[in-house]
Amino acid sequence: MIDKRINVQAAFNADFRSTLEFHLGAAFANLDNDELSTFWCDGIYEPLIFEHFNSRNITSINKLMTWAWIGPSARDQYVMTIKLGRRSRRRALKGLDLNSCLPDAYSFDWVDIDVANQVITIQLD
Repeated sequence: MIDKRINVQAAFNADFRSTLEFHLGAAFANLDNDELSTFWCDGIYEPLIFEHFNSRNITSINKLMTWAWIGPSARDQYVMTIKLGRRSRRRALKGLDLNSCLPDAYSFDWVDIDVANQVITIQLD
């Protein structure tokens, strides 16, 4: 039996994290908010799948924690929570591409950001 942690780690690969960076940048740029519309993302760390989950509890995964470089100059390190929707959870457990699970980049309702505490939460489909 394949350890599903390997699949989840494969789903959160560099290609997905790079696509997520650009998606966040577009979402920030389209905001009608003078402060946040200047924000962008310049890197998302690989989630620590093997440190946060074991081979038994990985199937109940509903969110991942990582860090991202965000801000007007993208130099501030934010704690990032990536919440998984039903579709992204299913795809992650199979090790499938998650780019199709990203919400509309021209909307901001999938992003919650706390600038003061440098915390960002995103919701995948």
